[in-house]
Amino acid sequence: MSDMSRVREILRRTALLTALASICVTGCVFSPSEGELPPPPPLVIDSPEKVVAALEQAYQTRDYDLFVKLLANDPDRNAEYLFILSEPTEEGDTQWGWETEARAHRRMFDPETTLPGELPVPNDLWLQSVDITLTRQASFTERTDLYTSDGGADGLLDPAVWRATTARYSTDVFFAMNGDVDYQVTGQADFVIVEDLAKSDGETGQFQILIWEDLGAPGKALSADDPT
Repeated sequence: MSDMSRVREILRRTALLTALASICVTGCVFSPSEGELPPPPPLVIDSPEKVVAALEQAYQTRDYDLFVKLLANDPDRNAEYLFILSEPTEEGDTQWGWETEARAHRRMFDPETTLPGELPVPNDLWLQSVDITLTRQASFTERTDLYTSDGGADGLLDPAVWRATTARYSTDVFFAMNGDVDYQVTGQADFVIVEDLAKSDGETGQFQILIWEDLGAPGKALSADDPT
């Protein structure tokens, strides 16, 4: 699956998605000529709910550094981020991991920067602003099925190291693009959040996203002449 296909898939299916909606989103970003708003104060991420709030902020401000800090990336302790799509892509992909998610969002949030060997992001896919609303549908509940029964050899989480919880969110995201086509994404997503039990309240990395599962529905492409 090409990098541009992944970016388009994130825009089409995740608004923040996640669904992103992955699955893969957030208030307007103003240009300096319109009077740039000051950055929001840093969030203290001391609960699963705060992780999702920080995810909204990362999309709203297109803050790549904040975004990647919210994704679990600890393979030595079996905590590896996973994005699950609601349906396969044209290439047959049903999921991807931290590296793919991070690269796609770097190019989406900072399309001017192209690393050696990368193709430029097409000008019509440059983000102008993002409006996002993520609404929790139920309380976070523990995912005991994600805990290991053999000391982690099965690739699952050690409950002495991690606590995993999940909740479903409704997603409503609008991507305003540089080209003639914008993207509206509405649907639902499940977030599995892991807590590192060795970290203290509010410490960086205490709570992170382990699984972001897009539950649909696919986004609707809107022409510039049809904003509804």
